[in-house]
Amino acid sequence: MKARALEADPDCDDRDIITRARIALACVCEPGEAGLADLIDSRGPTAVVAALLSGAPVRIPRAASIGARLAELDLDAQLTRARELGVRVVVPGELEWPGQLDDLGANRPLALWCWGEANLRLHALNSVAMVGARACTRYGEVVAREWSAALASERISIISGGAYGIDAAAHRGALAVDGSTICVVAGGVDQAYPRGHEGLFTQIVERGVVISEAPLGETVRRRRFLTRNRVIAALATATCVVEASRRSGSSRTAAYAADLNRQVYAVPGPVTSETSVGTHRLIQDRVAILASDVEDLRTGVQPVRVSLPTSNEDPQLSAGLQEVLDALPGSHNRGLSVDATAVRCGLDPHQTREWLLAAQLAGYARCSDDGLWVYMDNPGRA
Repeated sequence: MKARALEADPDCDDRDIITRARIALACVCEPGEAGLADLIDSRGPTAVVAALLSGAPVRIPRAASIGARLAELDLDAQLTRARELGVRVVVPGELEWPGQLDDLGANRPLALWCWGEANLRLHALNSVAMVGARACTRYGEVVAREWSAALASERISIISGGAYGIDAAAHRGALAVDGSTICVVAGGVDQAYPRGHEGLFTQIVERGVVISEAPLGETVRRRRFLTRNRVIAALATATCVVEASRRSGSSRTAAYAADLNRQVYAVPGPVTSETSVGTHRLIQDRVAILASDVEDLRTGVQPVRVSLPTSNEDPQLSAGLQEVLDALPGSHNRGLSVDATAVRCGLDPHQTREWLLAAQLAGYARCSDDGLWVYMDNPGRA
């Protein structure tokens, strides 16, 4: 890409060119590149491309190296390869973009390469991230597979990372009941890793979707396993850690999810098992709720359906209140922030706050001291 390229015109208002500029930036940066997403939102993708190619000062780390890679990028070849494979690149603002990823703030993704039949946004709206140890036990494998199958059979999508062990068991459980599964990989979606899962990835492409922040052709790098975990946590409605050692990527995914006010569950196991140390620690530290049965996950993921008393109020007002209450978890679960509730019900945060306050006054919702909202299973206790 050269400085005179259309994507480097800061005054360009062509939507397609602006999208190409954003994809170009996603091709040359590391996932979660600090400050880059905010810079793009404030200045526009084409202006950022122009600045990086010209060497103009920008307030992001590693700007010089990003600019150098940008100068060497063959964007047309990347997009042509995607079309040949049937891979689509989804960017913020498009219909398929999952808005919950914006909860990652300054470290949110710039774009996602998606390979598969499933619509990412729609299938992630009601989902569980099922993660855990690669070197899992038979017990963990059975739990991950059977719980994933049970959830997927009820149209709850299963999200995982495609690795050996718990990840693979979770994907296979969903596929076994013709359910939906989303696989978030650390390299390009065309670079199957691990190689032994090429057949599994093929099945996911046919019936779900494989996604990545990395462009096509990118091989797996160790640090990208950690950065992709934040996408798994943000994308899912809730996260369940089936088995994990004391220090593991799965525990990090749980920490990301808790930081994002997502519900976290952990499956207990034998106290003698090394693969249960991590899940027990998550429960002990109150990062996760103990999951003794798949019903615990089902309750935490599916919004509580409520029936409001009929009144003479404006029907639209009652419908808006209903949407907000449907988005809240029950009072026995970890609550949601106003912003997280707005994302789940698809309303403006300011409007969502107004509905929540109205629900609280009516006794249908409660806000904790740390600003998290829950639905009151027994209205009137608020």
